[in-house]
Amino acid sequence: MSQNNDLKKHFTASALIIEDNKALLLYHKKLDVWLYPGGHVEDNETPEQTVIREVKEETGLDIEIIGEKDHDLADPEADVSVLCTPHSFLCELVGDHYHNDIIYLCKISGENKDIKHNPDESSDIKYFGLDDLDNIKLFPNFKRLLTKVLENEDTKSE
Repeated sequence: MSQNNDLKKHFTASALIIEDNKALLLYHKKLDVWLYPGGHVEDNETPEQTVIREVKEETGLDIEIIGEKDHDLADPEADVSVLCTPHSFLCELVGDHYHNDIIYLCKISGENKDIKHNPDESSDIKYFGLDDLDNIKLFPNFKRLLTKVLENEDTKSE
């Protein structure tokens, strides 16, 4: 199926937070499914800044993005910096517009690992492992994404 070019496309950034071989998910009230934390990129933000801000607002957690940076491409004299390579980049129809969703693998940074549920953002928040994915409400493509990430040895906690 092709995209409807008449609909607006917004940039969003989302976090796949992996801790102890489990993904942190929020129950999205409006969409009625479990999803990762994230949100719209504001005019004055990079996608990295967005994902860090959104995770803090939605979970109370500080995160670190896991991703490579090609520092050779930076040019301080021309004010060019390098951002982390995202894990995935999807264009998703959400209601009456699309999300160009930049998805980052992330881990919790610092000592605070206490989740502070924000009821304005979601109705629940929990960690889910690979064995849990068949028992929760997910979009089919999101379930495939989570399965790939949770099966990947590189994302498993040490």
